[in-house]
Amino acid sequence: MQNFEIGIAEYRLRIFQVDAFTRTRFTGNPATVVLDADGQSDANMAAVAREFPHAETAFVFAADAPDHDVRLRFFNPRKESLFVGHATIAAHAVLLALGRRSFGISRQKSGTGILEVAALEKKARNSRHTTIEFRQLVAELENPMPFKTTLRVAEALRLPGAQLHEVMPARIARMGGSRLLVPVAESGSLDGLAPNLETLLAIGKELSVDGFFAFAFRRTGAEPSTESRMFCPALGIPEDPVSGNAHAMLATYLWELGQLGKASSSFIGRQGRQMKRPGLVSVRLEVDEDHELIAVRIGGSAVIVSEGTLAA
Repeated sequence: MQNFEIGIAEYRLRIFQVDAFTRTRFTGNPATVVLDADGQSDANMAAVAREFPHAETAFVFAADAPDHDVRLRFFNPRKESLFVGHATIAAHAVLLALGRRSFGISRQKSGTGILEVAALEKKARNSRHTTIEFRQLVAELENPMPFKTTLRVAEALRLPGAQLHEVMPARIARMGGSRLLVPVAESGSLDGLAPNLETLLAIGKELSVDGFFAFAFRRTGAEPSTESRMFCPALGIPEDPVSGNAHAMLATYLWELGQLGKASSSFIGRQGRQMKRPGLVSVRLEVDEDHELIAVRIGGSAVIVSEGTLAA
């Protein structure tokens, strides 16, 4: 404990609470952002993350090589994560607000390598807002899940089998982490989900997946959209309010099944309504000249809820 107190006193860590994938406080996905973490030990960072167990914590470091602009490490109360999408958006929203980065591209180094994180100013009628967007590689999709196994998952989610999508199959997507993508016929089916987390945990171990992402897809309106819920008992997260990484996996899934169509290169993901933390995820697909998907860009807004200094 003495080392932890010395670290805080010496480095005067500034800490921010941020809601990501939203422009409204107390909605979206919360994250903790700690600035100027250079010199902090892994034990110190793990202790800070345990102090704020409701959210992932992003620790911001100075760059240590010319091929990137900033370094981030991510901790939750249980372990360190290689990459966390909503905490990345939260961290860059803080850096932008403090003038530590500008609009345009910033190169972030984290556990999955170096990726581009863009800060974009968007205009909508008489208002302006900032979107933070990061680029993800294409997820790996496994073969469709046997329907018998899908029914077991549906039962664990308290989802009647008749409410599963008739055409789109459940499939495992892997991209750093792993999620079982479970399509449902109507978004209203998501409201009744009441998962048995112990059963999901057991099925997750059997399938080697970290979480279960149930979603409904709609083509109506100006832009395709999805609504979803995600449960990750293996990660100590009963339900995740809004997930950027899962939407990147979902983009690969929808593209491979031809659900987006050749004319669609984006969609809007809605998540968190059932937790009273609604959020929006902007998803843009990068397609090459041969009409092959090469990357996915995940974007969202963020709002700073509070800030302070960790004191000894």
